[in-house]
Formats: sequence, structure tokens, C-alpha cells
Amino acid sequence: MVDFERERILPYSPAQVWAVLADFENHKIWNPYTRIQALQEDPVLLRYELRMDPHKPKFVEVPAILLAAYPERLLTIDVRPNFLLKFEESYALTPTEGGTKLHHSYSVRGFLVGLRLPGVRTSFERMLESIDGILLSWLDRKYKGSAPKAVPPSKPIPRPKPKYRGGRR
Repeated sequence: MVDFERERILPYSPAQVWAVLADFENHKIWNPYTRIQALQEDPVLLRYELRMDPHKPKFVEVPAILLAAYPERLLTIDVRPNFLLKFEESYALTPTEGGTKLHHSYSVRGFLVGLRLPGVRTSFERMLESIDGILLSWLDRKYKGSAPKAVPPSKPIPRPKPKYRGGRR
């Protein structure tokens, strides 16, 4: 298992951050990688659509289970794209002076992680960085003014450069 983690202090209350995280229908506004829809409340059934590259328009529906939902404290979703790769996405909220500490993490497991493929690591690191930045932008727009229909990323997500493999030109 490999963990990818990021912490950030947000100048919003845990209730404000939770309101955005728990609103699955609007994840598509601030998260370019997932679309989540709650299909049933008890037990919680999710429709989870995922893409690893926000530059590609196609989402793939994958099995997902809501593992934990403790209001204003923790949201964890277990995502299973295939038998080669599985991950838990988790948002932990801790009240701090003047805001909330957001601990966003991915715990990745499966055969592909065991191979230590650099593309897997890069994808999850890129996802963490961009999602957290866009979430902060969405919170700023939601609580400091009128929110637009969609929030573009603050800066374009760089694509990996192809490696030179040699050969003649």
C-alpha cells in the first residue's frame, strides 16, 4: 500500500468545508477527476465516475463504497477501478484557530502499486495538488461571493513530457 497525503489550512469552518464535501452532486464543479452521485441513503450507494487525466473528456464508472461519513470530521470513499488498483480517498477535517485543517489522502493498493509504476504515483500526486487548490477556489467563491457555474483550475495541470527513446530522425 502507498499513501499520498496533503494537509492544508482552510480559512473556513469545518461546517462550511463539510457542506461542500458532502454535496456529492456538486463534486463535478470543483473536482475535475470525479463525478459522484448518491443513489440511495441507507445504506449509502454511490455512482462514482473517475478519470485520471482531466484533459480527457471520458469518465469511467467504477465501483465505490462510502466507508465513513462523520459530519464535519471525516469522509472516506473506497474506490475499486479494477482488481489491479484500489484506493481510498479520504478528507479529514480538524478545527483550527481561524479555520479548518484539511487532510486529504489517497491510500492506494493493488498489483499496479506493487510494480511501483511512476505513472501511478504521478497521477495521484497530481490529483491531490490540483483537487485541493480547486476546492479552496470553490470555497472562496461560494462563501465570499456568488459562485459561478464551473470553476476552472487555477493553473493548467502539466502533462508529462514524452521521453526521448533515441533513433534516427
